[in-house]
Amino acid sequence: MPENRRRFFESDKRSAAMRLGFLFGLVLLVGLLPAIGCSSPSSAPPAEPGAQPPLPPDHKEITPPPGAFKNGGKRPLIVGTTTIIADMLRMIAEPDAQVAAIMGPGRDPHIYNPTPDDGILFRRADLVFVNGLHLEGKMIDMIEAVGNKAVKLGEDPAIKTRQMKGVAAPDPHVWWNAAYFARQTEIARDRLMELMPDKKDAIAKRADDYIAKLMKAHEQAKATIATIPEATRYMITSHDAFYYFGDAYGLTVDAVLGISTDAQAKAGEPLRLAKVVAERDIPAIFHETSVSEAQNDLVDSIQRLAKEKYGHDVKIAGPLYSDSIAALGEPGGTYLEAFEDNVRMISRSLGAIPPGAPKEAEATE
Repeated sequence: MPENRRRFFESDKRSAAMRLGFLFGLVLLVGLLPAIGCSSPSSAPPAEPGAQPPLPPDHKEITPPPGAFKNGGKRPLIVGTTTIIADMLRMIAEPDAQVAAIMGPGRDPHIYNPTPDDGILFRRADLVFVNGLHLEGKMIDMIEAVGNKAVKLGEDPAIKTRQMKGVAAPDPHVWWNAAYFARQTEIARDRLMELMPDKKDAIAKRADDYIAKLMKAHEQAKATIATIPEATRYMITSHDAFYYFGDAYGLTVDAVLGISTDAQAKAGEPLRLAKVVAERDIPAIFHETSVSEAQNDLVDSIQRLAKEKYGHDVKIAGPLYSDSIAALGEPGGTYLEAFEDNVRMISRSLGAIPPGAPKEAEATE
């Protein structure tokens, strides 16, 4: 467990034990009052329904020092649900804030079940940044419970979401359009500046620098994808996580599964996609990093059916970063690295060689 998360959890558990001892002593005292002749009712007002238990007198949150935040420190605690959101927060909030992620590398936010420790982290946080659009589907109650501390980055009017027929929630994967991710960065910047007005100039500078890098990557992706032959600008993946990427950069996108991994593939989807692959002479189809092995196996079945039914050889490429990036410090451990790796992998695997890039194959059998 990351050190910052472990420290908050242990502090919260110690506080819980102290509260239990305090309440036990209070019950014992009340029980002894009749024996010592005290017949007056307590003058303390009853606790309101849903109120938090009282904290012990020596707890930091009772008398925080000037500039202290909800986690008891002088720097605010900022929480992001996914690795992608947390990476952006680190880029614009650190070193003026502590940043923690709920999910680790490779975790699938569609099916992630929050733990009690996640609840502690949410309660201790000064701000919680989430994607929204039902991406964190099993965390909705926990997100709603923290009220306006939760910032839903994907639910902004400037982000034109895709509403699919028969699906209640919009497609949540807006971050793979780097221009949309830049807008999400602006939203995060503004909330962080409200939280830390004394740090607003530093936050604005870091955010401006990061947004400039995102927009540069956005324009470069357009140019790179344009070098793929038009006939093979067709991208097939495990689940439908790349619509916004394709829409922004000029690719047709298809997948075995829909926008959520918490669903079954429709009967006949692998065969339908095998036919598309053969008819368009598509050279590669893609695995993803954050889906299950069984879901990537569905892509393998397209490869098998394309060969068996249509005599077409298609390679398996990837895996692409989809709902998660790699661990911090590893290749693909930042959003920009993951985005650029995806662009490079997709373009080379579908037949393009970006200028100046080495010519080794990106797809594997």
